[in-house]
Amino acid sequence: MSKGESAQVGVYRGAAVAVAMTWVLRAIGLVSVFVLARLLTPADFGVVGLAMTAVALVETFSYLGMKQALLRMEKLERDYYDTAWTIQIVMFVLLAAVLFVIAGPAAAFFAEPRVEPVIYALSLRFLMLGAMNIGIVEFERDFAFGRDLKMKGTARIVSFFVTVGLALWLRSYWALVAGMIVQSLILMVLSYTMQPYRPRLSLARRAELLGVSLWIFAGAAAQVFYSQVERLTVGRVADTGTVGAFSVSKDVANILTQEIAMALNRVTYVTTARNGAFTEQGRRIARSLGGYAMMAAPMGLGLAAVSEQFIRVFLGEQWGAAAVLVAPIAVGTALIAVFRLIASSLQAGGHERVSGLLCLGALAAMVIAVVTVAANGGSPLAIAQTGLAVSAAQLLLGLAIISHLSRGSVFGAIVAVARPFLAAAAMYGLVISLPELSTSLLVELIWRAGVGAASYAAMLWLLWFISGRPDSSEAEFLRVAGRNLRRR
Repeated sequence: MSKGESAQVGVYRGAAVAVAMTWVLRAIGLVSVFVLARLLTPADFGVVGLAMTAVALVETFSYLGMKQALLRMEKLERDYYDTAWTIQIVMFVLLAAVLFVIAGPAAAFFAEPRVEPVIYALSLRFLMLGAMNIGIVEFERDFAFGRDLKMKGTARIVSFFVTVGLALWLRSYWALVAGMIVQSLILMVLSYTMQPYRPRLSLARRAELLGVSLWIFAGAAAQVFYSQVERLTVGRVADTGTVGAFSVSKDVANILTQEIAMALNRVTYVTTARNGAFTEQGRRIARSLGGYAMMAAPMGLGLAAVSEQFIRVFLGEQWGAAAVLVAPIAVGTALIAVFRLIASSLQAGGHERVSGLLCLGALAAMVIAVVTVAANGGSPLAIAQTGLAVSAAQLLLGLAIISHLSRGSVFGAIVAVARPFLAAAAMYGLVISLPELSTSLLVELIWRAGVGAASYAAMLWLLWFISGRPDSSEAEFLRVAGRNLRRR
């Protein structure tokens, strides 16, 4: 095996571990949601959902891009790590104070007094997150995602048992709050027990790190605000139960779409940063985008196709109102999953300013569109559908920009992403047209999911064949699969 092939195999292995890690963590997350949805009420989730909206908006300002700046550098001296850790601590302490101050106004804004003490409690998480060992960045630099999985998986499992135990005892939203705090505490402790690096206070490299990270921060902040605009708007115009249904719909859709993309982004970011001139990576980036779409599209549209059965089977009848919201939310999150790769690749390739402006433009478009719909009496469903339309437009714009900067084919990139979404759309149309074979919702869910998976695979390869079998993500998949089969 050549050096290039060996490096490529290492990237694939890292990507596989990253995806597996995400599936394990999200499987725990899904089980947690399914169990808690039967122990608590939509109103309980609504209270925490409103509080988390405020927390997420404040937490946005912690995304200074320190980690991304460190990942882009070939060789790192101790001063870089120590400076990043010091800035991290200062930022999170300040944000904890800000969150504490805005708890009252946030509760008044949502007209829900129970939100205030929840925000007070969640501000403790910021102190724990700020103290996290910056040395765990080495996990990503070395593609050591197995160690990352062990750390995060342990924290997630402990949090799961704490949350479920308290939910059984208290039957209150405070179980959710305690679970999040415990998870942050375990993560902080494990970051030091699993990584021997011991950071020190220093600001020696602040100018170099902040110079790179400010536009990364702008892009990351815009993406966080973007993901909260719909929830924030619904929280302003709807009752707590509806907010809970909307929040759970978002969470379930994110677990099955964006979370996988975020895992792969970790591999793609380092690969793009170390793969030479960005202007020579157009074809590779198009393949990566197609590969992301191959996973995100069937997850998003598949969930949309079986949303009613999925919600009622796993969450229970009390969550029936969420079923109609899941479809547009799931498709929209699938589109944004691919867009996030675009933003991340631009940052890794030295175009963090373009990435930041692109994300800020998406945020502005989302705010204008959603607020306009809500102001004209739009329902939560109409708001979700509006978010879907904005996400589709933003993805097309992002494809055009990254193709231009990487000197790739705009048409080729659009087609690479469109094929999986067209195949998934065909799958969606087939699944929703299937006749009802059983009165059992679980049976209906299983057989529809099976038919959907088979039809998606068949349609995807048919579209690839009709396209002339280009050197795309589908072709790469076949090469890797064939190589693994020959080894056996």
